[in-house]
Amino acid sequence: MPAGVWFFVRLLLTEGFSWSLVPLLGLLSLTGPAATLLNWRVTADSTGLWLARAWKVRHVSWERLRSVEYTDEGNVEIRLSDGTVRQLTVLGWPAGERRLRIRPSYLRMADEVTALRSHPELRPVEPSRPDDHGRPLAPFLFLLLGLTALAAMRA
Repeated sequence: MPAGVWFFVRLLLTEGFSWSLVPLLGLLSLTGPAATLLNWRVTADSTGLWLARAWKVRHVSWERLRSVEYTDEGNVEIRLSDGTVRQLTVLGWPAGERRLRIRPSYLRMADEVTALRSHPELRPVEPSRPDDHGRPLAPFLFLLLGLTALAAMRA
């Protein structure tokens, strides 16, 4: 079970139910989506792609990368040679973007990564610095909201 669930179970058992917990539970459930929107990043370097997501930064080497596709749901799917799929979740409002004829940046990213995969001469020649890979933001947001909740309950 995620740490947030244990936090609320322990809180309910020790403090009892309070309606003030309901908005806090809503805020904690938005930690992942907020971290995704604030920190979504794909960095290309000589070794491959670095995918910064809400909870983890993953590396995909150029040799393992098979395709990058934008789905109708607004996700970006990165398919690997072993058959696994790394999915970068919805970042916008796909139906609204189509209606307004907006070409989102993550659609352009999918096209650029496809070009880098197909044409190795276009890839960066040096590895990127670890600071350029991005950092997971969700653990920090979760901790911040948890500390805020504890401070609000003690006040």
